[in-house]
Amino acid sequence: MRTMALKTISRDAATASGIALLVALMLVMVMHHPVAEHKDAGSLVASLARQASSDRWVHGTLAAAMTAMTSLMLGFAARLGLDRPHVLLGAVSAVLALVLICLAVMLDGFVAPAIVAPCAAIAGDCAREAQSLLRFGALEIEFMTRFGLFAIASAIVLWAADLTLRKDRAIVAGAFGLASAAVQFGILLFSPGRLNPHSLSLIVAAQAAWYLSVGAVIARRRGPCATGEVR
Repeated sequence: MRTMALKTISRDAATASGIALLVALMLVMVMHHPVAEHKDAGSLVASLARQASSDRWVHGTLAAAMTAMTSLMLGFAARLGLDRPHVLLGAVSAVLALVLICLAVMLDGFVAPAIVAPCAAIAGDCAREAQSLLRFGALEIEFMTRFGLFAIASAIVLWAADLTLRKDRAIVAGAFGLASAAVQFGILLFSPGRLNPHSLSLIVAAQAAWYLSVGAVIARRRGPCATGEVR
C-alpha cells in the first residue's frame, strides 16, 4: 500500500512538472511565431519562403505541445469524474479544440510554405496566384483558431466551475480558471480585427494561469487529486 502511494505521488509530481514545462514551451513558441511581410505579393511569398523552416519548427512544436497538454488535462478531467455531464462536455470541448487548432497550425506552418515554395524564385503572376490561395487559407486558419480557442475556454469554464463547487480545498484553482476563461472570452469576442501574435500571447498566458493552477492542485494533492484516485 505504501509503495502504491509513493508511485502515485511520484506520478502526480511528474504530471505537474510536465504541465509547467509545456506551459513554458507554448509561451516561447507563440512569442516566436514568424510574421511575414505583406508589402506586396512578391515580398509576401519571399518572406514566407525564407522562414519556411522556422514556420515548420514553431508550428510543429506547438501542435505536439498542445496534444500533450490536452492529454494531461483529460487525465485531470478523469479525476473530476467523466461520469458527470459538465465534466464530460468539457472533455469533448478540449478534444474538439485540439483538432481545430492542430488543423489551423498545420495549414499555417506547413501548407502555406508549401504553396509559396514554387513561386519564391519567379514571383510575378505566380506570386499573385499564391497570394490568393494564402488569403483563403488565412480565413480558414482564423476561424479554426478562434473556434478552437473558444472551445478551450469553454472547457476551462466547465472544469473550473466544478472546482469552485467542491469542498476539498480546490476553490482557488477554480477561481483562477474562471478568471482565465473570462480573459480569453473577452479577447476572442471583443478584440478588434484578426488574431495576431500579441492577442494570441495574451490568450496563451491566460491559459497558462489555468494550467499552472491545475498543476498546483495535482502537485499539492488537493481537490480531486487528494487521494490519487479517479472519481
